[in-house]
Amino acid sequence: MAVADKEAPTRQRHVEPMPHLIFEIDEILRVIVQYTRDTDEATTVSLARCCKSFEEPALSLLWASKPLNQLTALFPSILTRVPTEEEWNRFRRYASWIRVLSVDLEPVYVTQESTLLLDLITSHSTKRTATVFPNLHNLTWYGEPSSLVHLLSIVSPVLTDLRVHIAARWGKEHLPGEYAPLEFVINSTISPSNLRSFCLDIHPESNPSPELKQSVADLVLRCGSTLTDFEANFEIPESAILHLMSLPNLAVWRAAQPAPTELVSSPLTPAVSFTLISYLSLHTTTPLSWLSFISALVGQKSHSLPVPHIPTFTFGNLTSFNMDAPSGQGCFYSCTFLLTDSDISLLATTLPRLERVYLGVPCFFNTCQTTFRSLHALSTRCPRLQHLYIHINTATLVQDIGSVFREETQGTRLGSRVGRRSYPLNLWRAHCIPLEANVGVGHLEVVVKGFSAISVAIEVPVTVSDSNSGLWAKISDGIKALHV
Repeated sequence: MAVADKEAPTRQRHVEPMPHLIFEIDEILRVIVQYTRDTDEATTVSLARCCKSFEEPALSLLWASKPLNQLTALFPSILTRVPTEEEWNRFRRYASWIRVLSVDLEPVYVTQESTLLLDLITSHSTKRTATVFPNLHNLTWYGEPSSLVHLLSIVSPVLTDLRVHIAARWGKEHLPGEYAPLEFVINSTISPSNLRSFCLDIHPESNPSPELKQSVADLVLRCGSTLTDFEANFEIPESAILHLMSLPNLAVWRAAQPAPTELVSSPLTPAVSFTLISYLSLHTTTPLSWLSFISALVGQKSHSLPVPHIPTFTFGNLTSFNMDAPSGQGCFYSCTFLLTDSDISLLATTLPRLERVYLGVPCFFNTCQTTFRSLHALSTRCPRLQHLYIHINTATLVQDIGSVFREETQGTRLGSRVGRRSYPLNLWRAHCIPLEANVGVGHLEVVVKGFSAISVAIEVPVTVSDSNSGLWAKISDGIKALHV
């Protein structure tokens, strides 16, 4: 029996494959690589070189997000010779891992290597009729209109986030059709059902073509619930705005146009109206119309679900609000700030959950119609507000402070406090507002106590040393002293 056993051939044990174990090993490798990448990129590179199992997950993570100029390192001799097929294969391998790509072709920053690389990519993609970035999901593009000729060779059908910033032409004339590549991407390459974020920011000197504007409007009308971020610094039709209002997950909206006031009373106004918007930026010459539009929309559409502490009404999640003049229309020759204390009071009442408000950088003309009363309204009605840019007229600052608190004492309250502040409201760039001609040394205590009473803080840069800023610095120090 023993002899028979010795002579019996060795049996090979059959091992069944275990997909779940392979999956777990892959996940472990990915976690290790992710940890080493976050800790030290050099360690991840070493890991990829020393272990074949780590190479793919390590390099795919390291190359997931890259700027274009770093890709030139894959062609070390790009300035002197045409890349070989082996170099192209290596480039395509690395490019296939890229999910997030930034391309900066502005004249100030672009390099000869980057320009040549784009020319090669465009030529290579044309021959193969396919992009070298097949898995690109997020693309950020900076450049003049003429740079868009390379866009088609970069974008992929799986793109979900596209941000395009078009710079000034630097003296170049407009060329017919230079926006055509971008129009094609918007019309034919992007999948509206997958689009999450879209931004098109065009310098005023590089005004968009009518065809491009129409392409953007058509894109908006084709977008669905995946869209969370839409930004355009030119006017789009009200029909497109009506569709944006109906999107349930839109969280960021930047617009540059008159207020669509007719939509408020329209029977077509959608049931979902900006309920998840957290950031709203309006570049407009009609700020009063926008405030009326927002107020009317909030009043018409407000409702709450029976879930405590969860705002579900129009603009109920809005925390950041920007409303300023369009680019190039600031306070150069006179103050262009059009809002009044009543307008700011309406804003504070309509949007009490604001945390950041930008209404334009204060100017030195000191002729605006907003006073200390605006600060009082925002501070007392928006208890979460932390950062504020606003024009404030200080011509009668001392009298305004006294008037506001006399009215409070007498019961004519300008605004009810909805909650005690746990942090101060920072009035940014206050040192730009003229003060020295309106506030004497004897009035400093009144001003300090007035700002302190409504929890408004002043920060003055240490690099500013003029007498006006020095007076603001004394007020800032006085406020801090009261809270020691």
